[in-house]
Amino acid sequence: MRVAFALTISIRRLSISLALAACASVAAAALYLAPLNSVTFANRIADYRMHADAFAHPGALLLPNVPSHSDPNDELALITIDEASIGNARAGLGTWPFPRSAYAKLLTRLANAGAKIAAFDIDFLEPSADPPQDLAFAQAARRIPTIIGYPVTTTSAGIPGAELPPPTLRQTMSLGFTSIDTPGGIVIGQPLRIGAAESLALSAVQHYRAAPIDLRTVPTLSGALLLLPFSVMGYVDTTHRIGAQAIDVGFVSQSMSFADALTAPLDQLRIFAKGKLVLVGATAQALPDFAPTVTGLYPGVFVHARLIDQLLSRTYIRPAPQWLDLALIFLLPLLLGAAYSQLRPPVAIALGIVAIVAYVEIAAALFDYRLYWLDLMHVSGAMLLASLAVIAYRVMTEAAERRFVTDLFGRHVSPEIVASILRTGDPKSALTLSGKLVKATIFYSDIRGFTAMTERMTPEAIYEQLNEYFDAMCRVIFKYGGYVDKFIGDCIMVAFSAPVQTPDDARKAVDAALDQQQIIGELGERWRAQGKEPFTVGMGINTGYVVMGNLGATSRMNYTVIGDAVNIAARLYNVALGGQIIISESTYGEVKNFFAVRELDPVVVKGKSAPLRTFEVLGRK
Repeated sequence: MRVAFALTISIRRLSISLALAACASVAAAALYLAPLNSVTFANRIADYRMHADAFAHPGALLLPNVPSHSDPNDELALITIDEASIGNARAGLGTWPFPRSAYAKLLTRLANAGAKIAAFDIDFLEPSADPPQDLAFAQAARRIPTIIGYPVTTTSAGIPGAELPPPTLRQTMSLGFTSIDTPGGIVIGQPLRIGAAESLALSAVQHYRAAPIDLRTVPTLSGALLLLPFSVMGYVDTTHRIGAQAIDVGFVSQSMSFADALTAPLDQLRIFAKGKLVLVGATAQALPDFAPTVTGLYPGVFVHARLIDQLLSRTYIRPAPQWLDLALIFLLPLLLGAAYSQLRPPVAIALGIVAIVAYVEIAAALFDYRLYWLDLMHVSGAMLLASLAVIAYRVMTEAAERRFVTDLFGRHVSPEIVASILRTGDPKSALTLSGKLVKATIFYSDIRGFTAMTERMTPEAIYEQLNEYFDAMCRVIFKYGGYVDKFIGDCIMVAFSAPVQTPDDARKAVDAALDQQQIIGELGERWRAQGKEPFTVGMGINTGYVVMGNLGATSRMNYTVIGDAVNIAARLYNVALGGQIIISESTYGEVKNFFAVRELDPVVVKGKSAPLRTFEVLGRK
């Protein structure tokens, strides 16, 4: 029965813990599956932020020797329209925007220097006020394959909102859209295609390779190539400063300002550009071409350079399959919930912390070392939420159970026994409140002549003397592990031992009776000296099988013992004289080696056909 009760409690706790963990998983899964443009503070964009931030600052985690994934790309060169280029008289440049003859001159020089492809992250949306300027730009583009960017105003299929360059330029140049989505307020990547249109990065790389890229081999998120995060601080010779922030473009093998590209000796330009894909774009603070990333505002041309580098080097962030992320979102919290249901709260809390930290480290390491995007925020968030919910449930229920046990036994047994019950993982399951058949020793003690005494004493004096007596008796009972079942007027009923049984209950009961008789004698002497009336106590002890458990009405119950063995003990204390300890034959059989006794006349007990042998305890051997 006790095993079945404990099993029922364990199953109920496990079920509730799993239900709480499942609720945490459902909430995390809902955020994980949310559209990228909604709840951006908690959807997959937020998870990308978390991964990217750890990638840019690996020292925040316990990840040594994290690769930069930014090795210089010898196929890529960058020409920047920086502060030094705007108004550069030596290069013949005035204020922005530059005349298109400047770009024609740049293309001519790049062609002479052996550049393979030129790509412009610059909008050429309106015809030039001086038509020969467009013509010169277009003619120069015949000498070197050229891709120019243009914005799109929609990410739906097709490009109805495209703002295209003038026909003069489109006739000799290829196109690539430059628009970048910023769900959640940051750049996470760029679609490689929108309908039939190609991105600037895809178009430039396909022209550079002279072969199409199989987009099925490029991992994406919702059709977007994920941007590999930048890191702050990089190679000194390729670091460009925006304000006080150093930005790493170390993945670009060569970098040169627009003005230098127009004025540098051809031999120097040939070293810079020969055989390379040359990307041209603005970095000057005065030009509003900046993209928000997880590590700050970067020039938009740096974002396109990073995307081109990723396509050239095949360096991709690979999102885990959705089924795997969702499986982890549900499985790990459920495993934690199951573990929490069986462990004590301090151990469960420690386990939860270790599990969550370990998962965060594993997910971050996969991203930083292998560029594998395993969901971090929603899985760890579900684990944390499940941990808090289940541990809170355990703490609240166990606090209630502790109060229940303390209320039930706190005034009936020694504090050590209560503490022992409370130390168990499940205080209630340590008890069988519904009733169990156990072998126990029942001990009754009753004051002799108490009724006559009360006629000669005031009520206050009676209560004062009784309380002093009961207090002394209970200390002895608790010392030997007895359970004070009840006070019946001036009578005390005790069970050895409850609620937890020990093999030497009978000996403990007789030891307690002998100590009590000695203390009663000492109390009598003190009371006599104080002018109070002493009394004597008769005691009866019997050992046998009883039913032990919570008994009573639904509104009021008491943990007690019932059965024939209890009735026999009651009969023995009724025949005991003051100062006398009478034990039954069953008790005598268990204690005869420890105490001196003398056999008394048999006692007739109601319901028994034969008299019972009884013994008086004289003292310890």
